[in-house]
Amino acid sequence: MNRYQPKKKTAPVKAIREMCIECMGGRNNKGYKELIENCVSPECSLFSFRFGTNPYRSKPILSSKEREARSDRAQSNFSTVNFT
Repeated sequence: MNRYQPKKKTAPVKAIREMCIECMGGRNNKGYKELIENCVSPECSLFSFRFGTNPYRSKPILSSKEREARSDRAQSNFSTVNFT
């Protein structure tokens, strides 16, 4: 695989995404995103991870109160950052 040197990624799902890009001809291939989306190899063990996310990891379901509390906490943390 000399035609494309994949980017160094620390997250395994991102490395899988890079593998899928390489499998479909690399980043130089126009339309590689569509090729990955329409991949015809469902028997591939990486098929479920081809979009660079873990399909088995569920997002936390937050109530509106929890969402507001997290938003307030993030805003207060952001306002204390000194950009000078």
